Amino acid sequence: MKKRTTILSAILLAAAFSHQCYAQADFTVEPQTACTGSPVVFTNTSQGSFKFAHFDFGDNTDTYGDNLQHIYTAAGDYTITMWLLNNDGTKSASVTKTIKIDDTPSIEIEDSKTMSQITVTSNQSVSYEWYLGKKKLDNTENPLFYYESGNYSVIIRNASGCEASAEIRVTAQDIESANNTIIDVVNNVITPGVKDGINDVLFIKDVSDYEHPCVVMIYDKRGKLVYTNFEYSNTNGFQGIDNAGNELFAGTYYYVIKSEGRKGVTGFVDIIR
Repeated sequence: MKKRTTILSAILLAAAFSHQCYAQADFTVEPQTACTGSPVVFTNTSQGSFKFAHFDFGDNTDTYGDNLQHIYTAAGDYTITMWLLNNDGTKSASVTKTIKIDDTPSIEIEDSKTMSQITVTSNQSVSYEWYLGKKKLDNTENPLFYYESGNYSVIIRNASGCEASAEIRVTAQDIESANNTIIDVVNNVITPGVKDGINDVLFIKDVSDYEHPCVVMIYDKRGKLVYTNFEYSNTNGFQGIDNAGNELFAGTYYYVIKSEGRKGVTGFVDIIR
């Protein structure tokens, strides 16, 4: 009986030792969908006994380590293999996983001084997030029409969430034409709800005689662009209706008006209903 107990103990000890030495390979990838140019973190989470972890990132690069960052420079689907190595360099265990890499959009930013607008160019279809200094703007349009000096920045994102950013400084005074020919806004109050034929529209004197188109941009108090007209006329001008055809609430709005060869003008208009 004693002999059987000794044999059983030896078997259990050997099994425990074998389990302790057996390595189970595993690692995490964060994020699992990434963008070119952005770091991907690979973390060795293996269990058991091993000496080294060897990563092959699937793009003809490899290295050793347990907590690594790698940057992919081309879009595609990549297979990552991690081997666990013993002291003598022999393989203990291995595991493979895949990662999808999407292209980061390109970005170029430009200030069109004569038209008071910042334009972003990208090689992809993207969304736009604008800032003036640290203040996030409600505008999500491109181009961005501005009426205030400062540092403007934009973050663009494609459908996969890959993003790029750019910043530009503009000076409102610099966008004014050296030509002293003014743009004369006759009224700063419109009453479109009254329908009496008086102050129904933001009226620009002699705008029909301008040599170049007159561009009018209207902003609300939060800086959101609500109205744009690239060929403004008094017969088809701003009457308190936004770009989507909705009536704007009564209140104060701000305008930027430009026409090539004329001195641009900014100001406010009150809507009274």
